[in-house]
Amino acid sequence: MKKIKLLTLLSSLFTLVVLTESCDKAEELLDPCASVTCQNDGVCVDGTCDCPDGFSGTSCEIQDLCFGITCENNGSCIEGICDCPDGYIGSSCENFDSTQVQALLANHTPIDLVSGGVPIDSLYGKMYNGGLIFYLNTTDGTGMVAATEDQSTGAGWGCSGTDISGLANATMFPVPNPETEAGALIGDGAANTTAILDGCNPNDGIAARLCRDIGAEWFLPCRGELNLMYTNLHQNGTGGFAVDFYWSSTELDVSSAWVQHFNAGDQFNVNKDFNVLVRAARAF
Repeated sequence: MKKIKLLTLLSSLFTLVVLTESCDKAEELLDPCASVTCQNDGVCVDGTCDCPDGFSGTSCEIQDLCFGITCENNGSCIEGICDCPDGYIGSSCENFDSTQVQALLANHTPIDLVSGGVPIDSLYGKMYNGGLIFYLNTTDGTGMVAATEDQSTGAGWGCSGTDISGLANATMFPVPNPETEAGALIGDGAANTTAILDGCNPNDGIAARLCRDIGAEWFLPCRGELNLMYTNLHQNGTGGFAVDFYWSSTELDVSSAWVQHFNAGDQFNVNKDFNVLVRAARAF
C-alpha cells in the first residue's frame, strides 16, 4: 500500500515538472523576451536586445568608450581618450600649444604644420632654414626667412646714377603698401639682388652685397618682402629689428631706392647714398 502511494506521489511530481516545463516553453513561445536579459538599459524587442546609444552586444554588455566624445583639430578618440595631433593639447585637443612649434619644425615643414591645423601666425619668428620665418605661401608651401641679425647698422644702397639692366623701377607710393609693381612683389627680392650685383661696379651695390656675402641664397628683400618682415616679425616683437629705416632692393630710379621705417611701417624713397640698415632674407 505504501509503495502504491509513493509511486502515485512520484508520478504527480513528474507530471508537475512536465507541466511546468511545458508552461515555460509555452510562455517563451508567447513572449520571446521572457528569458532575455538586456543590460545597460537595453530593451528586448522580439527576443533581441535593442541597445541604447553607446552600447552594443547580444545583451548590450559592450560599451563604446568613445561615444559622445568629440576630438577637435583632427584629433581621434581611442578608448575614450582624445589622441591629439602635433601642436594640440587638452581633453578634446581644443588648445594649441605654441611652445611645441619650434620643436615640431625640426621634423616637419611649415606647410606640413599649417596643413595639420597649426595656426600660421604661430610660425612667424620661429627658426627654420637658417632664419626667422616671416612668410609662408599656403598654396605651394614656399616661404621666406629673415636673417637673425642686421647685416649693417648703416650702409648705402649703392649704384647711384647707374641704370641697372633688368631691374624694374617701382614708382607708385605705397598707401597702404599695395605691392602691385614689378620689383616690389613678393618673390622679387632674389632677382633684384642678382640684377643689382650684375649691373653695378663690383665695389658698389653695397646693401645687396652685404646680404649675398652671408650666403649665395641670401638677398636684399624687395619692398613687399620687407613689409612682411615688419608686419610678421617686428610688430610681433621678434627679429631684433631697430626702430629705424631698412633698405629694400626695390629701386625708384637711378638715384633713389625704397626704404621702410620699422616704427609706423611707412615706406619712402631716399637717395641711394644714405646710410640705412640692412637685413637679409632667403627663400625656402
